[in-house]
Amino acid sequence: DNLEVVKSCANGREALDYVLSQTEHKIDIVLTDIEMPDMTGLEVLDKLNSHPEWSNIPVIMLSSADSGSEIVSALDLGAADYVTKPYIAEVLYARIRTSLRLKEKTEMLERLATTDPLTGVNNRRQFNHLSEILLSRCARDNSGAVIAMLDIDFFKRINDNYGHDAGDTVLVQFAKQLQQCFRPYDIIARMGGEEFAVCISQTDLQEGFAACERFRLLVESADYRIGDGDSFQSIKITVSIGLDHTFSGELGLNRLLKQADDALYYAKNNGRNQVSAYDSLQSR
Repeated sequence: DNLEVVKSCANGREALDYVLSQTEHKIDIVLTDIEMPDMTGLEVLDKLNSHPEWSNIPVIMLSSADSGSEIVSALDLGAADYVTKPYIAEVLYARIRTSLRLKEKTEMLERLATTDPLTGVNNRRQFNHLSEILLSRCARDNSGAVIAMLDIDFFKRINDNYGHDAGDTVLVQFAKQLQQCFRPYDIIARMGGEEFAVCISQTDLQEGFAACERFRLLVESADYRIGDGDSFQSIKITVSIGLDHTFSGELGLNRLLKQADDALYYAKNNGRNQVSAYDSLQSR
């Protein structure tokens, strides 16, 4: 009874096409009969679960009372629940509500496991996972990617001079600037402390360097507001950035991270507030 739109489909293929077409509006739940022409409900369930973007959609199967083996097969394939026919409407609605509540709790747990609790961006584990997927795509598409490591300069001074709450406020504003500056499909993460990382997809070294330089200038020119209540003050910060580039995924993620970190170390030890590429270190 909380669903905003209910879409009815004549068969399984039509339902799958409809799910695929929903790029902007997520599907909350799917109800499907087990026995259908052209494509069975079990085939629909299997197709949904084989696609990463669909696999978290709860599926409730409708079946006749004597199809016990099919119910078992549906549950083994990952169905969220089943309802036997003829069904009681109130029971079906209750099971839909239960499945939606479980979906919300699962999504909350996934967010807790994959995001940094302070800034809301990806954590290190999720960054590694998503970047590995992106590098695999680079190998398939013959495309390039840049890994950038970012470190807020003299961050300890902020904590020492203004307190850890002020430091947290700076980290949150910094993460928001990252999200505003880079593209929605670039992978942004807080790796720990004041260190962040960005995996920039479909780009070469020159474009990646330019994107990082734009962000460096944005940080340098920004006013970071710290304080509480009516007592606010603005402070200035800068960021050092090291990056490395790969084409067709020929460099693994661990090596890219290590080389980007080497470039970051160089930037930190040669004046800070600058972008350094690993390739340029090799020519020094």
